[in-house]
Amino acid sequence: MLEKYFSKKITNFVFCLFIERRKPSFFDEIIYNSITNTPITSTKNLILDKSSRHLIINIPNYIHITENKENIEKLKFIDVPQYKGFLVNLKNQVSTANFLQEQLSKRNQKNLRSKQKKLENNYRITHNVFFGNIEKENYVLIFKTFYSLLKSRFDQKKIHNRYLADWDNLQSNFYNKILKKEASLFVLYDNEKPIGITLNFHINDIAFSHIQAFDVDYAIYNIGDICMVNHITWCIHNNVSIFDLSMGETYYKVKWSNHHYNFYNRLYYNKNAVLDIIWVKKTSLKFKLLQYLRDKQILGKYFSLDRLLYKLNN
Repeated sequence: MLEKYFSKKITNFVFCLFIERRKPSFFDEIIYNSITNTPITSTKNLILDKSSRHLIINIPNYIHITENKENIEKLKFIDVPQYKGFLVNLKNQVSTANFLQEQLSKRNQKNLRSKQKKLENNYRITHNVFFGNIEKENYVLIFKTFYSLLKSRFDQKKIHNRYLADWDNLQSNFYNKILKKEASLFVLYDNEKPIGITLNFHINDIAFSHIQAFDVDYAIYNIGDICMVNHITWCIHNNVSIFDLSMGETYYKVKWSNHHYNFYNRLYYNKNAVLDIIWVKKTSLKFKLLQYLRDKQILGKYFSLDRLLYKLNN
């Protein structure tokens, strides 16, 4: 009986906002991008049950939210900090060149130009951004290559990737989002062959990088850096102020991000319910412990669940 009670009612805020374009009903109608002080609109309500506890995970702390007191009634909440997040803040940026001068060392700028020049001299390199328009046949071909690149990369790293198992569902859901300008595909080509693909989601002045994959055969050219420059240029030209690289600290994200933030989990509970009190203490303690282990690099560096899952499945 207790196990049934402690099964969590969970909402993933990032997926809810950026993918489904919905906002939990516990929050007020208007939420803000606090970096640009821009309201995030065009969202529908996700109705949550105000009579019982609820867990909302992965809330970026640059998204300013306030509680809808009518919808939460007697529920209280606590916040527990979690993963670090990384983004590129392009507010007030006038050009890609200006951003590169501010963000990269002279050595890194020189290396970037050199890699890009060698790539363009050795191959017929083009790029395209699909945002609002893409032929279905082309979309299917790109996603076929996308899957192949992602699988090759994670097989090389010997890490489980949760998106690969649900790829057909992913592919079927996002074609219309591109047509509605709720998502985009950035594709770098060698002739007609995609060698770098990124799937992003868009809401107001934020682009959220969801999945990216690069051809490992072109690794010496730092394809990720070249794709990032293309993203920055497009964002500046299209009035996108935030390019969110999401959670998980990597050399690539640290190199390119000029704004770090934190995700947090919010636990709603009834302070008059004994089982709710037990649940919130138990769950918050678990999240704090997990984050402590991440901060000490015990989780991630010395132990990785995704590496273990890969070994078990192969």
